[in-house]
Amino acid sequence: MNVISYRITLLEPALLTALEGDPNESVSFNYIPGSVLRGAVIGKYMRARNLKTLDAAEEPVRRLFFDGTTRYLNGYPLHRQEKRTLPVALSWQQDKKAVSIQTDDAPAPIYDFAIDEHPEEIDQPQGIKAPFCTLSEDSVRLVSPERQLSIHTARNRRYGRAIRQFSSAAEGPSGAVYRYEALAAGQSFEALILCDHDEDAELLLPLLEGEVFLGGSRSAGYGRAKIHDVKLAPAGWREVGGELVISGDGKLIVMFLSDALLRDENGQFTTDPSVVTATLEKKLGMKLKMQRAFIRSEPVGGFNRKWGLPLPQALVIKMGSVFVYQLIGGSSYDVTKLLELEAKGIGERRAEGFGRLAFNWHTEERLEVEPKVSAEALVRTISGEESKTIAERMVARMFERRLEGKLVARAVEVADLLAGKRELPSNAQISRLRSIIRNELMKKNPDPQRVKDFLRDIESRKPARKQFEKARVGGRSLLEWLKDTLNQVDLGRWEQLFGISGQDIPKLGGVEPDINESFRIRYILHYIDAVLACALKQKRRKEGN
Repeated sequence: MNVISYRITLLEPALLTALEGDPNESVSFNYIPGSVLRGAVIGKYMRARNLKTLDAAEEPVRRLFFDGTTRYLNGYPLHRQEKRTLPVALSWQQDKKAVSIQTDDAPAPIYDFAIDEHPEEIDQPQGIKAPFCTLSEDSVRLVSPERQLSIHTARNRRYGRAIRQFSSAAEGPSGAVYRYEALAAGQSFEALILCDHDEDAELLLPLLEGEVFLGGSRSAGYGRAKIHDVKLAPAGWREVGGELVISGDGKLIVMFLSDALLRDENGQFTTDPSVVTATLEKKLGMKLKMQRAFIRSEPVGGFNRKWGLPLPQALVIKMGSVFVYQLIGGSSYDVTKLLELEAKGIGERRAEGFGRLAFNWHTEERLEVEPKVSAEALVRTISGEESKTIAERMVARMFERRLEGKLVARAVEVADLLAGKRELPSNAQISRLRSIIRNELMKKNPDPQRVKDFLRDIESRKPARKQFEKARVGGRSLLEWLKDTLNQVDLGRWEQLFGISGQDIPKLGGVEPDINESFRIRYILHYIDAVLACALKQKRRKEGN
């Protein structure tokens, strides 16, 4: 089995909607679901092969994406850009009184009720609020991803803005307020792909690069992300790390590292602990006696972009649920089977990261919570090379934000000229051009040649050429403007295009952003796409009036 690990950094907030909130509220998961990551890889697979549809009957396609032979694990937050976190166990509890008086420097300890069901130090137990953690021997770091709260107002399609009265019955009320709670931009997550066939890993590795779009509301500034740091995991990999150790008393602690979908004998999704026990006994070929369980359930859904429909909701065993077993009889556990079950998982939708579990990951009665590190202390612990890397990321992000502001302002200015003079090309022509641009932007190194080829094709067809020549940007046709803009890749012309001066380029500790050719091409394509998008909006507004 080959294991591919890769990281995803959110360039924009990500709205990966869970089944929470009211109808006018969308609340994102705390992580990137494996189903979302699988969908992103499917999109890259289809673009790489110029496919319009995916044939699930083909064996390579079925093996890569559908039958569980290849499994796309959830993307969990990275702690300090170092280590992939995992869900907090539901058997972990803290004393309520100790939590009320804890400080950042002296947090309250955690007690594992899976090891000791009645610890003397706890009077009023309460669960852990942080959803993720990293575990090392007898200490734990608690991690909570950052979230962004945004308020959006529905616009009337005809007027292009929110209005107080109702629009047509078909459109429903205009001006409704929507609340989005998304994962904040700038965070990094680490995900894994488990491939039972070596050739599948070779097919997937070239696809794991460049930009992708994740989740919903992509046209509203959500979902753009970057895949990077792709590598193969070493031999002997375990999702929880370390070696699997079986205690002398035969106790087996099973923890779910992701949500799990199990069915009972009647075919209904269930969270009954007896069904979990029966499934484990069948997979391991041994009899188990359940001592106690810490379990929580919740409904999950999904969305099929091919159908354009939501998936049926199902009841899952929530990640972090813990089951404590004792082996019946004098036999012993087969470590090979335990490791194989960890790799394969149990239940349904395993290709989407469901059904992940680990055996005997946490075995300490008491865990010390590592104190929060202040920004000053963190800076003191960073080596020179690490600080340089952090500085490079910071100046790159600072420059990108400044550049995006200039890009939007310039795009609106050009779109006013474009939409204010004559008619634009047809929506179909502009959509084709924008589709090509957005496909290139998803690549690590976008190539403007495909856009140039599209414009060359437009010139060869008289009806299409007339549409692009009638549309004017100042004194030039849209066709001439597009060709000229694509050629402004040289640094001096590129800076002039966006009005960038030396004061706009940030510096931090002598580190400056790397404005290479690939970076310049990317923002030229972003600029053209923004101009076309703004012009289309103005066109629709005029048609509505």
